[in-house]
Amino acid sequence: MKIMTQIIGWVGTLAVTLVVTPWPATAAGAALAPDPLRPLTPRLQDGDLIFIREANPIFRHVAETTRSWETHVGILFSGPNGTWQVAESRFPRSQFTPLEKFIARSEHGRFTITRHAVELSPGEKQRLRQSARARMGRFYNLGFNYDARGLYCSKLVFDVYREAAGVQVGSLTTFRQLLAANPRAPVGFWRAWFFGRIPWERRCITTTSEMTSPEFRIVYDSTSEKISP
Repeated sequence: MKIMTQIIGWVGTLAVTLVVTPWPATAAGAALAPDPLRPLTPRLQDGDLIFIREANPIFRHVAETTRSWETHVGILFSGPNGTWQVAESRFPRSQFTPLEKFIARSEHGRFTITRHAVELSPGEKQRLRQSARARMGRFYNLGFNYDARGLYCSKLVFDVYREAAGVQVGSLTTFRQLLAANPRAPVGFWRAWFFGRIPWERRCITTTSEMTSPEFRIVYDSTSEKISP
């Protein structure tokens, strides 16, 4: 009963934070004023990956597990009139989100952009867009099960790049490997999240493995405001 109460509370928090509660105009919003983005957007390319830290206590446990700051990732695509949008898997369904709104959800407005080390061809970029569009509207997988039909943010990125460009972003791991790699991982959270039984052999893909993928390089980090060529 205690575990059930915890999980209901966490799911409720997730739903309220991601669906009902409007995103506050805090320091994160201040970091998103047009000026900081104006010099950046002309340098963006279709297929760039953008990482943020969502202001949600559940995803903080994910960050604790992977010992990283980021909790969410999406794929950047150009839109009409110089705008940019992010293909993302979020609760309850995957969608395209305007870049400004995507970054506004990040704590303190922090974000990092990475790019494939070898420039993608126009055909590869177009296939990335098509592959991402084909996955929009798919339900979020709260069990972070790579082999299930549902999506979560890092799975969307992994599948789109593998299908469209034959590129592996990050690496698949099991929950056993993930938790064993971090002696301070919040095992209690995961045990409660999975109703008392962690699916040790379930495969998953993390945002951290994607942000540190050797196939990609950092082109912008908001903490340094340095734009790499």
